[in-house]
Amino acid sequence: MNNAISPPNSIRNAALPGVPDDGVVHADQLAKDPLVIRIAKVVPDGEGTAVWWMGDDRITFQVLSQDTDGAYAFWVDEPEPQEGPPKHVHSREEEGFYVLSGEATFQAGHVRAAIGPGSFIALPVGVPHKWVNTSKERAKLITFTAPGGNEGFFLALGEPGEGPAKPKKTMAVTEINKHTPRFGATYMETTDNPMDGALIIGAGRSPTIMMPGEGDARYSANCVYTIKASGAVTANTYTLTEIELRKGGVMPSHRHAAFEEGIYVLEGILAAELEGSRVTIEAGGFLNVPWGTKHEFKNLDSSNLRILSLSVPGGIEDYYRAACHVTAHESGDAATDVERMIEIGKRFGVF
Repeated sequence: MNNAISPPNSIRNAALPGVPDDGVVHADQLAKDPLVIRIAKVVPDGEGTAVWWMGDDRITFQVLSQDTDGAYAFWVDEPEPQEGPPKHVHSREEEGFYVLSGEATFQAGHVRAAIGPGSFIALPVGVPHKWVNTSKERAKLITFTAPGGNEGFFLALGEPGEGPAKPKKTMAVTEINKHTPRFGATYMETTDNPMDGALIIGAGRSPTIMMPGEGDARYSANCVYTIKASGAVTANTYTLTEIELRKGGVMPSHRHAAFEEGIYVLEGILAAELEGSRVTIEAGGFLNVPWGTKHEFKNLDSSNLRILSLSVPGGIEDYYRAACHVTAHESGDAATDVERMIEIGKRFGVF
């Protein structure tokens, strides 16, 4: 059986130490001598690259495309009431939103939905959409795009995020579109037909909405893995999983052969070990785990720990479904569960 794994383009380079002449890293070689070309990045709550967008909308980028080898970008948006982008469409990115506080109303194609804290919406490439903060106060939303690159639009037109909010600005759609072509987005006026402006790449697709507590839940080692968006939903671009680590919960030490992973701490304190270095990440903090980086997650506290795990590309849900239990009562001894996850992981490039 051929156990060759094709890594991202940036590391298909035979000139790198340990990479064979064919430029392909093999699973057994990586397990013995991991090629960590990039290091994990930890971003505490409130830190990152911040901009004021249109004057008074604070956007904080916790990781940019340059941090993830172009796999994704991830940010926290804090719009004022009744603020949000005009109708637009992406030609290359899948986009996801997870509401942390407040309420946001989305119109994506023919789907209109108001979603609150703990809710998630996946927006396909090519489907026109807009959204607005329908709260009476600032909302707080996680936003990510996969692949990355679209964040450059906000960085190019936004103002540095230091200091208080600036006066609110507006920009005509025609003016916005002078800046958007390089970022794969087109803005447009709202019409009676919400599908006006749709791209052929999004034909037959529609948004996916997951309310709090919804998703495909699996259980292992005092952890609950709730799949919010699978590769089947995102054209295999990403998988989003909400993971609850109960007291003593552990995600065993492993590496990904192909997945770039981003972790956002929703609640509690995450104890992480990254290539032998230990860090703790509190709620609101973010961790990017590059492919090939050995990592282990634990809940060492008495309270529950909840995280969002973004894996790019999609597909890691197949591992969760194979290695975890379908019901909570099937998940018994944590040590046995860990052994099962480690053994089954080898079949999915998780080792």
